[in-house]
Amino acid sequence: MIGKLLAPRAIALVGVSSKTAVFQVGARAVFDHLRLHGYTGHIDIVTREPVVLDGVSSVTDLSALEIVPDCILVSVPAEQVYDVVKQGLALGSRAFVVITGGFAEAGNTELQDRLAALVHASGASLLGPNTTGYVNFGAQTAMSSTSRISATLPPPGEVGLIVQSGALGSGLLEEAARGGIGLSHLISTGNEAVNGLPDFIEFFAQDTATKVIAIYAEAVRDADRLIAATRLANEAGKAVVVYKAGRSDAGRRAAAGHTGALMGERGAYRAAVEQLGWVDVANIEDLLPVANYLARYGAARRMGVISISGGYGGCVADALEETGVITLPTPGQAAVDRMRQDIPTFLSASNPVDVGGTPFRRVGGFANCLDAFVDDPDFDAIAVANTPLVAPWGAEVVSAVLAATERAGKPISVIWPAEIFNAEALATLRKAKVPTFNRIETFTNAVVGAAHVARVRAAPSRLLREGRSGSRAGAPAEIAALDEVESKTVLKSFGLAFPRECFVTADGGLVQAALDIGYPVTLKGIAKGVVHKSDLGLVAVALPDETALLAAAADMRQSANRHRLDFDGFLLAETVKPEAEVILGLALDPEFGPVLTFGAGGILTELMHDAAVRLLPMDDAEIVSMIESCRIATVLKGARGKPPLDIAGLTELIRQVADLAPRLGDAFAGLEINPVGVGRNGVWPLDATVFRSAS
Repeated sequence: MIGKLLAPRAIALVGVSSKTAVFQVGARAVFDHLRLHGYTGHIDIVTREPVVLDGVSSVTDLSALEIVPDCILVSVPAEQVYDVVKQGLALGSRAFVVITGGFAEAGNTELQDRLAALVHASGASLLGPNTTGYVNFGAQTAMSSTSRISATLPPPGEVGLIVQSGALGSGLLEEAARGGIGLSHLISTGNEAVNGLPDFIEFFAQDTATKVIAIYAEAVRDADRLIAATRLANEAGKAVVVYKAGRSDAGRRAAAGHTGALMGERGAYRAAVEQLGWVDVANIEDLLPVANYLARYGAARRMGVISISGGYGGCVADALEETGVITLPTPGQAAVDRMRQDIPTFLSASNPVDVGGTPFRRVGGFANCLDAFVDDPDFDAIAVANTPLVAPWGAEVVSAVLAATERAGKPISVIWPAEIFNAEALATLRKAKVPTFNRIETFTNAVVGAAHVARVRAAPSRLLREGRSGSRAGAPAEIAALDEVESKTVLKSFGLAFPRECFVTADGGLVQAALDIGYPVTLKGIAKGVVHKSDLGLVAVALPDETALLAAAADMRQSANRHRLDFDGFLLAETVKPEAEVILGLALDPEFGPVLTFGAGGILTELMHDAAVRLLPMDDAEIVSMIESCRIATVLKGARGKPPLDIAGLTELIRQVADLAPRLGDAFAGLEINPVGVGRNGVWPLDATVFRSAS
């Protein structure tokens, strides 16, 4: 039913005001926008009293309609919306846009849930409630109440835009209009009571008018469906560009552990970017320019930069090289010889090339220099970097860029921070759909994004999530840590193996326990609520004999008394001698569900802050990729001629830990195993903490 929602041939608008006003709102604004932008389908309006607006006669009730609308827009008080939708369903309509607010966003979740149940039961679609609506640019359907629609719209184009904010969508329309960025649709999802982000990604994946999907996201409500929708987009060859607002901090709520800190504020989201191939933009201003670039061009590895300013060209070159993705090869001799016809020897003909003003002394001089770069086989793409130019020079640059683009077909982009001084030239380029940028950072984000998309398409995601993944919405507000003994008891019940160890409650049992395990032994003091035992002097490694054992136990008791700990006893374990230590962590992100963290462990956890985060479940190849993305991998592979460590065993342990995510129960809030010792022929979980909801 999404097709009927976004491309209706007959529309009914319920709640249209008949009053004359300078600034119309609600359904009346939508009616005005539909008429203004040339909607060619049938429109009915429902008002309180019969009226004629712009030649359209109203009715006072949906039942009076002669044509069953494909889509009904509802703009009545919240408590009346249910009855209007119910009446529309009885007519046979199966698509609704509810711009009315006052539902879940205002705390009225019961009213929203009742409306959603009604629509779901009928197999219908609903955008909203609390949405500004949508615009289908190709079909001239401006089904939106936002005031920005009352002005000239951006041209129809290839970027499908989804926003979880109506007002911000209005701002992005302005950006699109200014930048000449063509849109296929703008969809404001509102409260997403029925249809939300995944549905519209799926729609765009199949929409022939859309080449790239751009998203402003505030919240992920169904990660599994979002992942499935992204897969459809990837399979259709359509990049997904995302600006994600807000921060997900479920992992950091396990404040007693390191895992949350390693995940960072956006760890799960960044894992989604990595695994799903999303192009992440850090600034909302970059969303549409980056999407527009990806709609035109693919990945470039070797870039040629040509500029009339050596300084500005150097800035562009620096930014490109710092990405670690783009190289700037030296132009070939043939290209240099051609450029020397128009630039003096004292100007650089390398890369970036500084042409200065001399090429403009003859007609076609700049075009000759640009063509020399374009025709050089060592360049995959060209960036023209301009500072403000006098109008005749600017016109020659535009002419040269348009001609070279048409002739060679090689990607040419223009970075030109001159929105006022060279407004006419920029408008001409944008009308011709040449990607233009007013910030170097935006351009570099675009080319890095294109490379990221190409890499993911070459090696598709190994995220195994299908259907429900065991993720749960939300996260516990209060989290409690089980002690090491309790935590290991839980994990052993699920099949995880640890070095030989035993728990004793008094000093008297230590000697016999040590003899049973065999010296050297490792001793740990166990106290309620204490996770980082070494910080409090509660860990002693490789104790060689009884004397050292008893001395260490006495020191730990003193430390426990000094810090007023609730001391339970001692955990005695065999001493293993790993050659590297890593950390494994599980957390439940409130948006993306179960995630796994891997990185340098032990004392290096805080020193190196070297970690990777992945959404779960994933296959062994993704696990290996995660390991290799961390600096600790250098040690694991065998640094400075040393033999490699047991990466296969480590991979198996990570898989075992990852598989625990859906099995640890509703109270599970997180898990940290730190350190995990890795040797040449063995892997040993040495310490563990399970976090659970305290409620």
